[in-house]
Amino acid sequence: MGTPASDQTPLQEIKGIVAEWRDGFFVLDNWQATRKLTLNIGLRYELPTVPYSVNGQARILNADETALIPNTLPSPGFQFIKANHDNWAPRLGFAYRLSEKTVVRGGGGFYYNPNQTNSFTLSTTNPPFGLSATYSAVAPYNASGCLLSFDDPTPSSCLGGAPAVFNVFRENPYLPTPRMYQWNLGAERELWRNAGFELQYLGSHSLHLDRSYYDNQPTLGPGSIQSRRPNQLWGQIRTIQNDEIANYNGLTAIFRQRMTRGLQVLASYTWSHTLDISSDSNDGGYPVNAYDWHADYGNSNWDIRHRFVASLVYDLPKFAGQNWLVRGVFGHWQFNDITTLQSGKPINVTMSADVASISRAGNQRPNLVGKPSADCNTGHISDCIDITAFATPGAFTLGNAGRNILTGPSYLNTDLSLFKVFPLRERMKLEFRAEFFNAFNRPQLANPNATIGDSFGQIQSTVADDRDVQFGLKFVF
Repeated sequence: MGTPASDQTPLQEIKGIVAEWRDGFFVLDNWQATRKLTLNIGLRYELPTVPYSVNGQARILNADETALIPNTLPSPGFQFIKANHDNWAPRLGFAYRLSEKTVVRGGGGFYYNPNQTNSFTLSTTNPPFGLSATYSAVAPYNASGCLLSFDDPTPSSCLGGAPAVFNVFRENPYLPTPRMYQWNLGAERELWRNAGFELQYLGSHSLHLDRSYYDNQPTLGPGSIQSRRPNQLWGQIRTIQNDEIANYNGLTAIFRQRMTRGLQVLASYTWSHTLDISSDSNDGGYPVNAYDWHADYGNSNWDIRHRFVASLVYDLPKFAGQNWLVRGVFGHWQFNDITTLQSGKPINVTMSADVASISRAGNQRPNLVGKPSADCNTGHISDCIDITAFATPGAFTLGNAGRNILTGPSYLNTDLSLFKVFPLRERMKLEFRAEFFNAFNRPQLANPNATIGDSFGQIQSTVADDRDVQFGLKFVF
């Protein structure tokens, strides 16, 4: 069978336990200023305490990025960041009655979302935790002629080469609480009895959003990756840092018809636009260029520009006054419909290779050399992205294509159901249900593969099941 070429020691898994208290204090007052005007005024104060290690099994890079702290392990109670004491959140809302049939509402406020304690558990990946050694008996890793065997899988002679440079994790000592400024304005009008129309605007600006900041990213250019790192003491440095932003603007129109003559309708249309830089640090989000997150500011992964949803409930006539056979066959039927129509989600064109040679691959983007376009739908599931609009950038450079600049397949779905009630006695009835999910059996396509390569532009999956039909019988008493 021969002898092993290389092997690796297993990781020692250490459980990190992180805790903090999250306290909130608020005052709120509803003030009927006039017969037509009502004000809602509030002030909230958020007080998250400093996250700390419960069992002391934690280590992070210090603020100067020169050494790992604490020096003594375990150190129960070790605090990861500095305290945050400026989380004031004022709120203001109003409702004004323009007429007996028209109301205007609006408001705004500050909102906070506590830092994720899960991020702090990454402190157990720093030395001396999470260490693994690789032993190799093959060139160019080792040319000394050492031998690996099952009897001696870790001979020191097979560890040759330069001393290890560790990849490390740290938290920015000043980690402000993620904050959102949100505002809204809407008007509601009664159209006729039991029917109304509403127009709403909602906007927000979020800041201090977390990301993984790789602040030891190599400078662009030739040469070994480690030799181009600003801090030669370490390899990759992953810093949790709260410096990203996001923006949202949305306009929604809503029509409501309460149950009248057997018909109930709720229909809404929303136009919205969401912009951000990356997903959160817990989800692995980070900009392509650690030193310039502005280049990644663009459409959010979940940016859906248009969305229409309509639901309908219709009680068919009960045929009261007819004979028992007509009532039994044609009466007590109910028809239900939920239809969703929405535009596609953004497509982010990337490359799998580390063209820029910055030790991170997967989210680097190509150069844009033409007008980008995508036509991805049920009749076009292969080569639905125009690849001629993109080109691989030169070695040691980052591409100029923006993030999420294309749009994927739309989502069109209808769920139908039909109910039939058989009254048995005053408090007893039998209900038959026939339900059809994705009633028209339309393939709900996922985004195509957007990593440049052999399967680029191909749609290979769906985001919802094919038509699903189910029948049920329910006895109510």
